[in-house]
Amino acid sequence: MKIITSTHKVPYFSSRILDQYFKDLKMGIFDIETLGLSPQFAPLILAGFMTVEKDGSCWITQYFAETPGDERYILEYLREDFDRVDYLLTYNGKHFDLPFVRKRAERQSVPSPDCDIYNMDLYLIISGHSEIRNLLKHLKQKDIEIYLAPERADDISGAESVDLYKAYLSCLDPDQKEAIAERILLHNHDDILQLYQLLPILKQVRIHKALNALGFAVGGENGWPSLSVSYIKVNLSGLSIKGKYRGEGFSYMSYDTFSDNFSCKFDDDKSFEFNLRIERHKGNIFANLKMYFDDYEDLKVYPHYLKDFLLLSKGGVHNSLEVNMFVRKFLIKFMNDHVCPLMLL
Repeated sequence: MKIITSTHKVPYFSSRILDQYFKDLKMGIFDIETLGLSPQFAPLILAGFMTVEKDGSCWITQYFAETPGDERYILEYLREDFDRVDYLLTYNGKHFDLPFVRKRAERQSVPSPDCDIYNMDLYLIISGHSEIRNLLKHLKQKDIEIYLAPERADDISGAESVDLYKAYLSCLDPDQKEAIAERILLHNHDDILQLYQLLPILKQVRIHKALNALGFAVGGENGWPSLSVSYIKVNLSGLSIKGKYRGEGFSYMSYDTFSDNFSCKFDDDKSFEFNLRIERHKGNIFANLKMYFDDYEDLKVYPHYLKDFLLLSKGGVHNSLEVNMFVRKFLIKFMNDHVCPLMLL
């Protein structure tokens, strides 16, 4: 296996809205190249991983399979990379990259990278929560790049990289072989670098609604693991939160009582679920903030704060910003108020 590293300097993307969700959490940008679309039969031949510092410094590491047998080593390195960040940025990673990695680890009989890590899938955000889908014929990453006008150096597609890799394997000329590898690496390199530079497109999406539907990450505190919220439902029965947690599996259960107005469970399959009490009035759904927090000054700034209550839903229409911020604050308070079972081992 060949490991290639490179450094770059890019404009650091800063967003007040994004900081509401991801402040102090470390992002990893991730993309893979494969020999086909089916993880059942096609191996992983290249993976790229990038981190960005607040001064715009980027570190890209690429793992290139010089033979298909190197795939297991790529997976091992990715496991280490995933473990040192809090969430991922991908483009269609939810439906392709992460399931592919998980399946290939299974096929290779090696531990999988933590594919339950929160994944900010830019494709799903754009396609489901913006008007851009009505402006562009296609929503491939390169289409979004053209829309925002960034520039890239490579000139091949993912499909072309498959043919190039097959040519690489059969090539006997060392110089030509190296040139083929460089073209494949450049494609993956630019996919990663350009993906980060697409983040300003978040200013053109309904970000609160998107993250309400697709979830968000909550960093672990007080010994609790980081949480990846994937499901939030508000209805007349209450507020339900589901997701996955990172790290070692454990079991924990808490019941709705007079002092705790919620129930929760953490299962050893790394899933978690919370069910919270809410209040209803004339078809509207409220969170009684006094039931959950001693201090909620930070929630008073939101448009649907009403005298110690947060309006979560009105006439069946959810207030995504208020729901998300309430959920995030609740989960952080829960972690700080309760002892994680892992701390007792």
